Amino acid sequence: MNPIQIGFLGFGWRAKGYVKAMEQRPDLVRIAGIYIRNKSKAEEEEQKYPGMVDTDLENFLERKMDFVLLAVPRNCALDYLKRLSDKNIPVLCETPPGANVEELIECWRLKEKKGAKIQVAEQYFLQPYHGACQKMVESGMLGNVNNLSISMIHDYHGISMMRRYLGVGFESCNIRGRSFTFPVRGNCDRGGLYQDRKEEIQDVRKRADFVFESGKVGFYDFSGEQYFNYYRSRHIRIQGTCGEICDNQTVYLGEDGFPVMGQLIREDLGRDSNLEGFSLRRITMNGKELYRSPFADQPFARLSDDEIAMLNLLTRMKEYLEGKGEAYALEEALQDTYLTFLMNESIRTGKEVRAERMPWAKI
Repeated sequence: MNPIQIGFLGFGWRAKGYVKAMEQRPDLVRIAGIYIRNKSKAEEEEQKYPGMVDTDLENFLERKMDFVLLAVPRNCALDYLKRLSDKNIPVLCETPPGANVEELIECWRLKEKKGAKIQVAEQYFLQPYHGACQKMVESGMLGNVNNLSISMIHDYHGISMMRRYLGVGFESCNIRGRSFTFPVRGNCDRGGLYQDRKEEIQDVRKRADFVFESGKVGFYDFSGEQYFNYYRSRHIRIQGTCGEICDNQTVYLGEDGFPVMGQLIREDLGRDSNLEGFSLRRITMNGKELYRSPFADQPFARLSDDEIAMLNLLTRMKEYLEGKGEAYALEEALQDTYLTFLMNESIRTGKEVRAERMPWAKI
């Protein structure tokens, strides 16, 4: 298979995260070009990627590429999507493509009326841990999953996993949210761990209840420091009629009628005296394989869990263009973003809000 050729429109921190993962598997994915509007930044990146960087958008769009990874702020994403759709260029949009509900609807019309090929770079459901949990949920081991508490991912990412685990699709729901602010000592950010800063920072924590028409409930709880701060951990609890996942601990109804306790176990290569490289092979629970990395055939590809998910998403985008299913469907991302807008509205006003059925909602 020829490597997938990807053009990057926008080249900030998130886009470079994809490139870092791609560099581990050049047999699968490669950079076709990079568009950077800022000339000084473009000159800097040209030193690292000679012949790949454009400051002229039209020149960039003339490059031979399978699709564009659009990584720009959401307030300008829609304009680029329109321009790319006019040229029939498929897009994997890193940021949900709209700053408000009206823009989300307009984005949907691009797909409905113009047939624009747009997918969204939502990768969390492809992370190994969530893949293992989804396998348990889909297998029926937990019975009918009816509620979960998620304190692991922010905004539309967290809502995406909430909807997926609960299986609520595009159901309407009532949302009530609040926010709180707590001081915490800062100790890490995107640049890594630091030791010379001792000041406290104010961390905003959002909490919201999502009550769906089916009676299923999602409890959202997240603060920004949970991604990087070592003093703030991440958690999830998924509850069904006859089982539960609580972080890495599991319990479910056994065939003999007794509860079975288990634990999600990572099979990481490169630990202790293992010489196969450094990567994740699979996740098991009580001897059952729940997840296997799609890149386990390349033990020397050093991939974090998020990089496994991002690389998987890029290959799924190629399959989408070949008519083999969705990478992450636009309508799913629009729904996740819409519910995020409503959650923030409830937090801002202190009132319960209701999610109505939107044009992109599937039956």
